[in-house]
Amino acid sequence: MSNYSDSSFDGENANTSWYKAFHLVPSNSKVLDIGCSSGNFGYELVKRLGCIVDGVELDEKDSDKARKKLHRVFNINIETDNISVIKDTYDIIYFGDVIEHLVDPVSALKRIKSLLNKNGKVVFSIPNMAFIGIRLDLLDGNFNYTETGILDKTHLHFYTKKEIEYVFNEAGFFIDTFDYVQKDYPKKVIKKELAKVGLIPNKTFYKNAAKIEASSFQFVGSAVSTNSKKVPKRIQFGPVDLFETFLNDTIKNHTAEQKKLQNEINALRQQLDRSYYSRIRRRLGSIKNRIIK
Repeated sequence: MSNYSDSSFDGENANTSWYKAFHLVPSNSKVLDIGCSSGNFGYELVKRLGCIVDGVELDEKDSDKARKKLHRVFNINIETDNISVIKDTYDIIYFGDVIEHLVDPVSALKRIKSLLNKNGKVVFSIPNMAFIGIRLDLLDGNFNYTETGILDKTHLHFYTKKEIEYVFNEAGFFIDTFDYVQKDYPKKVIKKELAKVGLIPNKTFYKNAAKIEASSFQFVGSAVSTNSKKVPKRIQFGPVDLFETFLNDTIKNHTAEQKKLQNEINALRQQLDRSYYSRIRRRLGSIKNRIIK
């Protein structure tokens, strides 16, 4: 992670992923920083919160730097190497902009469960692929990898809010805190970008662009382990799956509409029956009165 100044954790810098992640870590916690780099973030936890911080880092040079700042540093791959070398368990396991670099994030999260204390949490920060800036670029046919940021060329997976929820739930975690880093995208910029592809934004478009799913540059949160087997169904994006989903939804909607209409027909029949028999009774009463007279 980046170097930190004394003002990095002031309220003025609250709209950053490291500020939000830092404030999800309780004082005096025992922390495992996955992908700790040169140990800067962990050092702030030690210095400011009195935490005991261990790190995991693949790069040997960064590992050496981190060892000067953290309690211990393990130079291992959290996905493939034997993690039994880590003997301790932790209150917090931190993935700061790391999950998007993993080959199989679900398996990795399952692996580290054994390193969590009973009430331990995973704290994470993950870039948002559905950020409005990316959406507008895609409309213009652009998908250019960069050195850093959402389209970092080293990212193996891209995430939206729903995909983050899916990954954690699939790994047996429940996200109990979901925060976000917003990046302002003025209406005039949106209008200009849409104009490139012949589109004109309306109130609905601006409203959707302002929602968390689009205005967030990064998602930051915490998750707790759960034994619940109730996980949301993953949305598939292949054309066949999309068509099948649409078809199933259409059938369900028609079935619901059909049932509704049938209920209305039955209600009308009952009304007609009551009306019919009411007329019959009145007619019989009239005939009976004439006979008596």
